[in-house]
Amino acid sequence: MELQVVYPALFRRVPTLRMAADLADIPFTYDAVIYGVYALPVTW
Repeated sequence: MELQVVYPALFRRVPTLRMAADLADIPFTYDAVIYGVYALPVTW
């Protein structure tokens, strides 16, 4: 629920926010309890 509020607010405040790397280059976490990424480089 929190992310459903945060992401739209973030993109409204920083409309030029974009990923700074290709999705294939993003390191995903497979060894943790929660699935996600180690880092997500962005640019604006």
